Amino acid sequence: MPAEEEDTRKVQTAVSGSPGADHPVYLPMDASAYDRFIREYPAREFYCGTLLGGCGNKLSARKYRDKKCHFAHVVSGRCRRVSTNEASADHLYMGRALAAWMKKQKYKGVQVRYRQRGQGLREMIDIIYTREESPLRHLMRVQLARRSKAEWEHTDATLHGEWGDVQWLFGPDSMLANWQVDRQGHAIRIQCRPSGITRVVEVGVQFPDTPLAWVSLSQCRMTDHGIQAPALELTPAGLARARGAEPSTSMENDPAPVPAPSAGAPVGQPRLPEAPGRVELRPGDRQTPAGLGPAPESGSMPPVPSLDRFRAEDDARATECLVSLLDRLDQAGDDLHLDQLQAVLREISAREKALWHPLSPVLRRHVTVWQAHAATTAARPTLREICAYADSVRWALGAAAARTARPITWMELGVRLDRRLPALHPDDKVSVLVEVDRMTCFDRPLLSALVAARGDRVHPLYAHVLDHLDRPVPVPPMAQPSWEEDVRRHRRLRDLRERRYRIMTQVARPHSEPWRFTADGLCVKG
Repeated sequence: MPAEEEDTRKVQTAVSGSPGADHPVYLPMDASAYDRFIREYPAREFYCGTLLGGCGNKLSARKYRDKKCHFAHVVSGRCRRVSTNEASADHLYMGRALAAWMKKQKYKGVQVRYRQRGQGLREMIDIIYTREESPLRHLMRVQLARRSKAEWEHTDATLHGEWGDVQWLFGPDSMLANWQVDRQGHAIRIQCRPSGITRVVEVGVQFPDTPLAWVSLSQCRMTDHGIQAPALELTPAGLARARGAEPSTSMENDPAPVPAPSAGAPVGQPRLPEAPGRVELRPGDRQTPAGLGPAPESGSMPPVPSLDRFRAEDDARATECLVSLLDRLDQAGDDLHLDQLQAVLREISAREKALWHPLSPVLRRHVTVWQAHAATTAARPTLREICAYADSVRWALGAAAARTARPITWMELGVRLDRRLPALHPDDKVSVLVEVDRMTCFDRPLLSALVAARGDRVHPLYAHVLDHLDRPVPVPPMAQPSWEEDVRRHRRLRDLRERRYRIMTQVARPHSEPWRFTADGLCVKG
């Protein structure tokens, strides 16, 4: 690409899979996180997504050590995308997280809408769902853009007339949460924050007299009266502030009163209490610090909690945190990078070691499952190993295409190249084949078509390779005929190369007979 046409737009977010996908991707600016990011997305299928307001063209991830890492357009062109910072895909992160959270709670017909008639992208998100044994459709609206109070009240009245129930969540810039607080005493806020190579969704409850505390979405649940966060409790009248979330009215945190200065003390300096004299204590008396008054009578002392009670309270808090971490893994564990997964498991192990009593068998089995998953994931190959495998497989498939164009299995590749190939995880096999055909021309059949299942059948992973490389994916009933046609194209190309070779050798052969020397030393033809 010429220097004058090089794309200088700094883009921190993209979508993965296709231009119209809603799977957001966040590229950290720090070069130290780049390698971890690429290991998470070995196919490198990044697009300036249309749901981000982008052009839909392909993006490449750029690594820099002297400036911020970012995405750049592969092909120069006009892109009218307005927002490209790290928060520009938060509406997709929120929509996917809320939909997964609702489905986990067994709500039916969950749909996410990012576009509304007359509204722009990144202004609102609509989550449509139905409750069990109820035909009514309900709406959860995430308000991201600013609106006036009159506009919001009009919209709220209209939606309540169209849907069975309407729940509101307010983004960081909506400036509407205060009106909801005035109406029902609290408002549900939502935000995203960076966490490694992704962004996590958090929810907070806004009250008129306390600071906003953020918690993970997994710590909340959906009820008939709305979202119940830890700061809310369910009452017969609906959701209300939990007792532990009420503002403190005690004087425990107030500073102690400063004694008035004496007549002889300098102005602005409190008079220090005088050192107590030597006092003889009788048995049964209790000494108190000077200036704090007499000690209370023995009958007025509060009872001292037992050690077992302290340990039970510690275990309850640690178990609650551990369950919250397991909920996070259940919700997004498959999308976490290995480093993030291992960090969560280390925190779970630390919480478990802090328990006074053994973990319950159910939670212990739950933890063991995730630890086994992490061990399996750690044994997967790195991106460098994937590329090394791809180089070997490309050479073997290219040689097969040139000689016989006969399909071969992963087991045969393992015998010829590396015995570890057949044992690769299916996702890693797809990554290898995607790298094999990354530079294959679009009008040529994929070399991956020569990797078949036993019995000359199409391999189940071939459709995934086609999808990663933006090739047409046939419907399942047509998968075998379509694959057989790709193999026949390889054979036709092989035959064409053989005919060209024969023609070229005939053209290179001289038309006249060559000269030769006879036994007499004469030079003659023939």
